[in-house]
Amino acid sequence: MGEVIVVNLFLLVRVLLVGGIFIMFPRITRKGLFFGVYVGEEFSESDRARGVLRGWDRGCVTVMAAALLVGLVGTLAGNAVAGNLTGTVVLLLGCTVHFIRTYGKVKALGVPDDRGQAGKATAAIELGSPKGESFAKITLVICLLVSLATLTYAYLSYPSMGERMPTLWSLIGGAEDTTEISYLTILYMPGWNLVIAPLFAILALMVSTAKRSLRDGPGSRSAEAQEAFRSTNVYIFSGAALLYLVLMTTLSLQVVRIGRGEASGFGPGIFGFMVVMIILMASGLFFLLKTVGQGGSRLERGPGEGRLTGGLADNSRWILGMFYVNPDDPSLLVESRFGIGYAMNWGRGVSVMFSVFFGGLILTMIALGFFL
Repeated sequence: MGEVIVVNLFLLVRVLLVGGIFIMFPRITRKGLFFGVYVGEEFSESDRARGVLRGWDRGCVTVMAAALLVGLVGTLAGNAVAGNLTGTVVLLLGCTVHFIRTYGKVKALGVPDDRGQAGKATAAIELGSPKGESFAKITLVICLLVSLATLTYAYLSYPSMGERMPTLWSLIGGAEDTTEISYLTILYMPGWNLVIAPLFAILALMVSTAKRSLRDGPGSRSAEAQEAFRSTNVYIFSGAALLYLVLMTTLSLQVVRIGRGEASGFGPGIFGFMVVMIILMASGLFFLLKTVGQGGSRLERGPGEGRLTGGLADNSRWILGMFYVNPDDPSLLVESRFGIGYAMNWGRGVSVMFSVFFGGLILTMIALGFFL
């Protein structure tokens, strides 16, 4: 009974968190953007826009209720875990479909002629050196050195280990089982460390110089808002990289100790650190949403602000309001139109290769996990 309660509690928290974020997204985007479409500053605050927003809220609440209902049905059928997983799929898929439908409705409303302002260059406007860039570079160096050192240490420790050890799944709370110790068993955790920690640091570095779409006219407050948004993202990504590095380095070293017979598990301290890590990351995200807003929207709004320019005002360059494709734009990252953070410029070959490379590494690591 206790396990069933915990499983359903996790589903409830997940539904409230994810559903709440989806409800919040259209309320933190920059003025003039509406569900991934540039509709103009006037329309985004009109009665018609508020009507669409009310429909969005009702749809999100319906999807959240459906996800919880599926979880309850799974529990009553005797398989709470299956209900939890299915409910999560319903939540994510339902919110995605709901967004695509709402995006289509907004597109059908008619959008302003953005050709006059969409092409205005704003990416070159800077306020000195990008804030957080040095910290992102230092973070990347630390992540590479520590993760490589951990991988090397685990590799060199293999000959001193026994023949069998608990499986990874049993170490994190699954059914008790053992597996033959191999290089894959010992290097799996350090491998994840070497992939994910530097990836977050690289993203932080890319964000520090990402393109900005300022507003037409004086725009000084828009520039400052953009800088605040970028620097906050840089520190969040860099912090995530360092937290993940500490977690995975500790886990990797503990796996070596387990392989040598010096320990039998990860210990409660690891899971306590995971909780602290989640709280810190959630706090950073909440600060970004509440204080800065997407693209600095919380800081730039006011009667004196002009219209958006650059990539954010060009509807022809966006697919479903989420994917930016512009081979003529040298930027690798641009602001997301819907959501939080930045979007890749899929018109650049470098962006495509970067995504394919790291996506391939992550899928490879996931596949290797099935052989543990």
